[in-house]
Amino acid sequence: MFKRLGISKLAYWPVVLVMAGALACGGGEEESEDAAQNQRGGRSGMGAMARTGASIPVEVKTVGRGNIAATLLTYTSLEAERHVDVVSRTQGLVKTILVEEGDRVTEGQPLAQLDTDALELTLREREVNMNSLESNYKRSQELVEQELLSSQEFEQTKFQYEAAATQYESAKLQLEYATVRSPFSGIVTERLVEVGNLVNANDVVFRTADLDPLLARIYVPEKDIGQVRPGQSVRINVEGSDQTHTGRVALISPIVDPESGTVKVTVEIRDRMGTLRPGMFTTVNLVIAIQENVLQVEKKALVAEAEGSYAFLFQDGTAEKRLLEIGIAEGDYVEVLSGLSDGDSIITVGQEGLRNGAPVRIAGQIPPAAEGMGGGPAGMGGSSEAMGGSGGEATQAPAARPANEGGGRSGGMGGGRMMAMDLDQMKERMFQNPDIKAAYDKQVEEDPSFVEDEERQRAFLIQQMRQMRAQRGGGPPQ
Repeated sequence: MFKRLGISKLAYWPVVLVMAGALACGGGEEESEDAAQNQRGGRSGMGAMARTGASIPVEVKTVGRGNIAATLLTYTSLEAERHVDVVSRTQGLVKTILVEEGDRVTEGQPLAQLDTDALELTLREREVNMNSLESNYKRSQELVEQELLSSQEFEQTKFQYEAAATQYESAKLQLEYATVRSPFSGIVTERLVEVGNLVNANDVVFRTADLDPLLARIYVPEKDIGQVRPGQSVRINVEGSDQTHTGRVALISPIVDPESGTVKVTVEIRDRMGTLRPGMFTTVNLVIAIQENVLQVEKKALVAEAEGSYAFLFQDGTAEKRLLEIGIAEGDYVEVLSGLSDGDSIITVGQEGLRNGAPVRIAGQIPPAAEGMGGGPAGMGGSSEAMGGSGGEATQAPAARPANEGGGRSGGMGGGRMMAMDLDQMKERMFQNPDIKAAYDKQVEEDPSFVEDEERQRAFLIQQMRQMRAQRGGGPPQ
């Protein structure tokens, strides 16, 4: 073919070399440029960023020490210490209801009033009868003293008067029973009657409970009862609340249930805030010992496998898998008996699916390799060394051609790659240059909506970088 065109074989190879050199210097293929820069011993370039982009973002916490309580865990429902059915002690129609469910009452406080018309008439009738017989009794006493009345007749009059007095007291008591009263101080839990209902003696009209204290009856295995004693501290948690309540062991049953092999333990809870209610399902942690100053980690940092529990250490950008020996657990923390040391950095978020030696980085921080691409304090808008190379030979490629030639790079980094970077990382790197930071703040002050448009911010920062490079002799702004 070249013969037909009049080109000799010797002339062919210079043409190929020139074309290859143009491609290497033109920036159209970013991978070729990265490879050339690596051969020069300069910065790692975009190839390095691609590699660091494979690192997994994680959250890290330092292993520390603290106190952990060893507990016996069980579940039960809360009970009121006293829960009583209030009954009517006489018959009558409900005339007035004086309290409602949820009202706090004191001992002897009226709860409801029954109709008393019939009772008052009965009381008045018996009072008249008693007064009449009392007069007869007094006259009989005078006649007996004068020996005008036999002793037998006097005794008969006396008995009649005493019977009438007893009937009067009974009618008086029935009138008092027409007012239904609270047997103790507590809270009304249920009202069972309405105005106008006819109630008979011993009908339940209210239910009341004493909620201070509340009781939790738990059943402790026989083998563990030796660790329980009266007055021991107890931690109570209820479903739907993060608040922990405290109680104490009030009673320990003297017998073991032969069917379950457990001992009943009654826990007393003083709820001063009034947030607990009878019937609430609770988790009861009976504190049997407190381990002080032990190595502990959050439970969420553990990875459970067949061999045991593992944690991943953050070691210079890699994840190191460690098998742990676990002790007692309390709340969100667990005791570590072996496998970790004070000050170790463990991964608490992002460890699921990690492999030993996997590359990781702390979420929100720039990987070290990416930081090297900015070079020096000037960052993206810094010196020609920072923008074109670092540490080794200063590359002449950016100065030998216009910026971004052929869709290439500006300042050592193409706009396309910049647009693909995390915005926070871009800001952190470029704000190292105070001029770019000042221009950004001014733009935010003039246009507050600017901070809500991520693409505008990216484009603005790239334009500022290009202008800074142009001012330093790197070519016209793009």
